[in-house]
Amino acid sequence: MDLVKKIGEDFMKSNHSFSVNFFVRRDREAFGKVPLYVRITVDGKIICFAAKKSVELSQWDQKAQRIKGNSIENNSARDRMRQLTNEISTAYDELRFQREIITVEKIKAKVEGEDQGKSLKDLIKYHFDQPGKLLAAGTLKNYYSTERFLLEFLKKKKFTDIQLSKIDFKFLTDFGIYLRTKTPDKGQRVCTNNTVMKHMERFQKMMGLALRFGWIQRDPFIHFTRKIITKDRDCLDDNELKLIRDVELYDPVQLVVRDMFIFSCFTGLAYGEISTLTSHHISTDSEGGVWLIMQRQKTFHSTERSFHVPLLPIALELIRKYKTSPESLSRGTIFPTPTNQYTNKNLKLIAEKAGIAKKLTTHIARHTFATTVTLEKGISIESVSHMLGHSSIRTTQIYSKVKQKKVASEMKYLFMAQQILLK
Repeated sequence: MDLVKKIGEDFMKSNHSFSVNFFVRRDREAFGKVPLYVRITVDGKIICFAAKKSVELSQWDQKAQRIKGNSIENNSARDRMRQLTNEISTAYDELRFQREIITVEKIKAKVEGEDQGKSLKDLIKYHFDQPGKLLAAGTLKNYYSTERFLLEFLKKKKFTDIQLSKIDFKFLTDFGIYLRTKTPDKGQRVCTNNTVMKHMERFQKMMGLALRFGWIQRDPFIHFTRKIITKDRDCLDDNELKLIRDVELYDPVQLVVRDMFIFSCFTGLAYGEISTLTSHHISTDSEGGVWLIMQRQKTFHSTERSFHVPLLPIALELIRKYKTSPESLSRGTIFPTPTNQYTNKNLKLIAEKAGIAKKLTTHIARHTFATTVTLEKGISIESVSHMLGHSSIRTTQIYSKVKQKKVASEMKYLFMAQQILLK
């Protein structure tokens, strides 16, 4: 017992800047009364919360931090001040004795009886330690971005962490406003509406995990509606696709980038899938047809969703061109793939040389396959959805907005019929 007592006494001697003060909110005065607040300071960090008592403004002495007069209300407020002071000091001493890192948030949580609950940082850590392992690298990278913005938002609110039980509709609303109005760091872009909604979607999935674990009792997103602004997916038409194929290029890197882009236009493969494409993904059926059989990287670890794409002649020609190149052989892949960033940089240069005003990216090729190469040629949306590896046909329906030329092509027969009737 003496040893325990000595350890406790030694630990209590550790130095911290710690203080408890009270103040009133003059900006919230009503009928001469103002709400009483308590301020906790630890090592320069401050947190304030309501004492849930009001006092007469004329009877509050801020310098002495005391209430004048002995009315029933004043005595009750004094008792509350003494109670809070004792509870805060006890919480501070407990944290020191337990050798925990002392923060104003932890002290406040103990005083309010919420220190046993899981926090947002606990949820983030669990998500990446466990379910995060099932996510593809690209998807995980997006979750990292959402986590970073959440931590930045907490810092802006002067919190180091927050209890999950405290995350409510207002927290979600404020976080959304923060994303929309934050000044982007160097190399970042301003968050558009759809980007904000994607961050909120990832946050919602994480909070759904906490709900299933019983870490929270209610879903803060129950009244939250994500509003996605539907935009036409940009793609190349047949003429632009021909311009890209025919443009003369002398830079060997640009040649590879152009061929990869064309390959994606005729297979629908994303950059990550082309960069990992090997001969093992290619098979021949009983009728001699050549197929690509892969799994979408986003769902690889969890749903094992395979997709099958019949290789069109243009795509087959590109495979034959590159599969025996020294770079491909050394990598063990079909294409000697530059980085995605470098690929997109060169695509801009290729577009300029081909006389195309659209901003080319690797994903434009996937859109082109979905729209120009397949849907506009009469391929069913169900087949296109499978070839793109979509988990839901609703995702594919984004691409199904037919273009003006397709409408004109189909309507010309109606015009002809009408002209015959009018004669």
